[in-house]
Amino acid sequence: MESRSNKFGRKKNKKIGKLHKSYDAYLMELIDVTQENWHKQKVLLRKSFEYDPNLEYEEKKAEARYFYLFKEARTRQLKK
Repeated sequence: MESRSNKFGRKKNKKIGKLHKSYDAYLMELIDVTQENWHKQKVLLRKSFEYDPNLEYEEKKAEARYFYLFKEARTRQLKK
């Protein structure tokens, strides 16, 4: 009698591996886009003449989003 792990586990693991790879590639692309957005917000805030709380809010939001994605990539042990 065949064990359930051999009968059902192998194909599922291959499929999960493909999903992980595609998600990892998407995550790396999203990190690059988010980093660019964060830097644009930072430059915009630095170049503005008057204090605008909305600009500061958007910059902090972009920074938090970038570091969240960066932390997720570190937990997945992704490398460029």
